[in-house]
Amino acid sequence: MNHTSLTEPVSGGLNISVISTGPEYSLSDPLWAINWFDVKSKFLYDFYNTLAVSHVTSVKGVPFFKGQLIRRIEGQDVDERELLLIVYYPSPESFLTMIKSKVFQVKSFLRVWAVKDFTFGFMKRRDDGEMPKGNLSKYEGKLMFLVHHFKNGHIGFDALKLKDLAASFDVFTYFSGIKSHLIGKRRKNDKLKTAPFNMDGLLIFAAFEETQFEDLLNSISYKEFIKDNQSNYIGLYRREI
Repeated sequence: MNHTSLTEPVSGGLNISVISTGPEYSLSDPLWAINWFDVKSKFLYDFYNTLAVSHVTSVKGVPFFKGQLIRRIEGQDVDERELLLIVYYPSPESFLTMIKSKVFQVKSFLRVWAVKDFTFGFMKRRDDGEMPKGNLSKYEGKLMFLVHHFKNGHIGFDALKLKDLAASFDVFTYFSGIKSHLIGKRRKNDKLKTAPFNMDGLLIFAAFEETQFEDLLNSISYKEFIKDNQSNYIGLYRREI
């Protein structure tokens, strides 16, 4: 293993790699897999999720968040997707162990058939990869979720400052992540190809009322944060898991 990528043979001469986007992102730290996509068949995709979850948990992964778009607040069509799924993995090695499973590979054909405009990559949580300590399960069905993904070139933002800003409007920061790793594939002598991943950072906020999100987004500090980014997509999502 080198310091920038971890590669495992999968099948038929195909190698899958987890590739660090910078020296500050370790190949032994936890990963947060960001699945951002539209669906051709929601039923088929949900069925795939049911079949795949045992493979995720077998490597100590945790399905963390699945949300479906309610409506767009800001952004362009090219940056919008119907569904966001985030899965926690303890390390790149655990993710690759799952990918190598022949049974998982067969089940994954369902995902290929079910989705479209699929983008995928990994993030590092700005709280160093810990699972959130706040338990929101007792509020299931009551909370609304705001998803904000962005590109900013230098891939830097003050997560603590944004968390404190959100809290001042009674908005809980559910996830705060920064792009850390990509997934690549290479078959025999072909060139390495990385999966498309169209975001540098991702924020997910939770609140009881949509007006709380409006107050946050209309604040001077948050407007300045949006302005500093090269692009922004903000949408209201309904949590499914």
